[in-house]
Amino acid sequence: MMSNLSDFDFSGKVILIVEDTETSNRFYNAALSRTKAKLLWALNGEEALVLVQENSDIDVVLLDLNLPGISGFEVLKKIRKTNKKIAIIVQTAFVLSGEEAACYELGTDAFITKPVMLDYLLSTLQKHI
Repeated sequence: MMSNLSDFDFSGKVILIVEDTETSNRFYNAALSRTKAKLLWALNGEEALVLVQENSDIDVVLLDLNLPGISGFEVLKKIRKTNKKIAIIVQTAFVLSGEEAACYELGTDAFITKPVMLDYLLSTLQKHI
């Protein structure tokens, strides 16, 4: 059953989307703009780390693993070193053996595979926001 997008009101919440693919960014923008959350965007790991450092109000990070420069694994590790309470949801198209387990070991709160299903994305965000 498809959720009604209006069921998801993330007013006052800040979501950082770390994603380098334009099509994925368009999907997240369409999916999340109606939730009333404030959306921040990073196209690579370096930008993501700067944004996390500069914005203490980020509630959740949607983190792609396959990024140019430093990988999503490194970003996850670095954020967890300094911030244990921010929710991190890893999302990836390339699920290799052991990747999901490694992400949970590094401290991710959830793991989503692409293509991302809208319902699953929203309910996962709701659980961790």
